[in-house]
Amino acid sequence: MARTPTAAPLPSGGVYIGLFRLARPRRIRVGRLGVIAFTPGLYAYVGSARQHLKARLDRHARRHKRLRWHIDYLSVRSEMIGALALPGGKERECQLAQRLTDIGAEPVPGFGCSDCRCRSHLFWI
Repeated sequence: MARTPTAAPLPSGGVYIGLFRLARPRRIRVGRLGVIAFTPGLYAYVGSARQHLKARLDRHARRHKRLRWHIDYLSVRSEMIGALALPGGKERECQLAQRLTDIGAEPVPGFGCSDCRCRSHLFWI
C-alpha cells in the first residue's frame, strides 16, 4: 500500500513563500501602489507572521476578505496553489526575497515591501 506524504506541522510563526496562479492578464489596483499590469502565470510572494502562520496562509487562500495587504489585491483574483513555510523572522523574509531575485525571478517593484528596503516581495516566476 502506497503512503501519502504528509507535511510537517507549521511553526507558530515564521516566513513563507506563497504560490499564486493567475490565469489571465489582469490590471489590478493595488492600494497605494496604483494599477499594476499582471502577466498570467505563477507568482511567489514572500511574507512573514510572528504568530499564527497557518491563519495567515489560510487568509491568503480565501477569496472573500477585507483588502489589507498588497497580496490581498492579487490573492482575491488568483488561485493560491501552495506555500512553503520556514522558521525565521523578518530578516529571513528579506533574505528569501533577495534569493528569488538572485535566481532570476522577476520582481513586481514595490509590492509587499513597504516596511523594508527590498525591491519587492512578489515575483513572477
